[in-house]
This record gives sequence, C-alpha cells and structure tokens, in this order.
Amino acid sequence: MTDDEKKELELLFIEEELSQHGEWLADVLTEAIEKRKLRRTDDLLHSVNYSTFKEGKNPGLRFSFLSYGRAVDIAAYKQNRHKVDTMRDIWGQKQNTMKKKNNRWYARSMYSGYYKLVSRIMYGLSDLEIERLKGILENRKKQL
Repeated sequence: MTDDEKKELELLFIEEELSQHGEWLADVLTEAIEKRKLRRTDDLLHSVNYSTFKEGKNPGLRFSFLSYGRAVDIAAYKQNRHKVDTMRDIWGQKQNTMKKKNNRWYARSMYSGYYKLVSRIMYGLSDLEIERLKGILENRKKQL
C-alpha cells in the first residue's frame, strides 16, 4: 500500500466516524430535549442537524440548532449574587417558589461523546476495518 492510498484510507475512516458521531449526537440531543420537556413549539427539536464537510483535505463535522436553545443552557448557570428574601428576613415566612427545571442538556450531551470520538479515530482502524475501507475505495474507483 502506497503512502497516498494509506492517507486516502485514513481520511475515509475519519469521515465515516465523524458522520456516525454526528448522527449519534443528534439522537442524544433530541432525546435530552424530549426528556427534559424543553419543548414549546418544537422548533428547537426540529432544528437539531449535522453535516460533514471537507476543508481542503481536512474532514470536519458541523452541528447546528437554533441559538435560543443554547441560551437556555447558559442561563441555567447564572445566579443572582445579591438575592434577598425579605419575607423570610422580616416575617419568618418561606418564599413560595417552584423548583427550577434541569435544563443543562447541551454541554453534558455534547462533551460526553467527545472523548469516545477521539478514541475511535485514534485506535479504531483495525485490520478488518482497513479491508472494508479498501473495498469501498476500489468500488469508488470502478465507478469513475
């Protein structure tokens, strides 16, 4: 196997792994949105999308969804430092508040699979996988 063929084989492997990871991540994020009931108009749920691309010879994965969904996640971490409960301080009454929803769906889902992807790309190219990818490359050359 020449050096060019080896590089082409590795690029095909990385492209396939990125595509599989994008599909997995889209499924995980939609499940997280449904599980946490972050659905009002279903615009966020239907906007979860991924695509693979190639910039020069470098493959990549582009993931997108409506931006307000990410803002929900960011707002969960912000808290008011100067919170004063006057009813409790003056009258001894507890404030009647509802418990906040756990809406940290993006970061946990996004980064839980990141290291799995890295390990699959680094160590997943076995002899069986090489033979399968060689067959795919040969079929592509025959079609051209």
